Amino acid sequence: MWWDYQNLNAVRSDKSGTKWHFRVWHDVVASRHVARVFFWEEKRRISGVVLLSGDSRSDVRYLHGLIQKRVADPKLRAKHQRQIDFPLERHYQEYGTFPEERSD
Repeated sequence: MWWDYQNLNAVRSDKSGTKWHFRVWHDVVASRHVARVFFWEEKRRISGVVLLSGDSRSDVRYLHGLIQKRVADPKLRAKHQRQIDFPLERHYQEYGTFPEERSD
């Protein structure tokens, strides 16, 4: 489900004035709490997602810090860069697990 409260999806600007958008999705998948922090810049040329699994913190304070770090640091954004499809709500409603998270 989408985390539509606590100001997590507010637009933020970096030092150069580029506007960054964020959207947080969270749920329980295979008995583990998972969260995804999607991000993209205004023109959608750069996008990505930070994967948080049951071993990761996902409280609001932590998520705000994670988001602020992605706004401030291009190297952190590059680390989690990934092509994402829009609108997010249609493409990622039943998000499940990324291949690298599976323990098969």
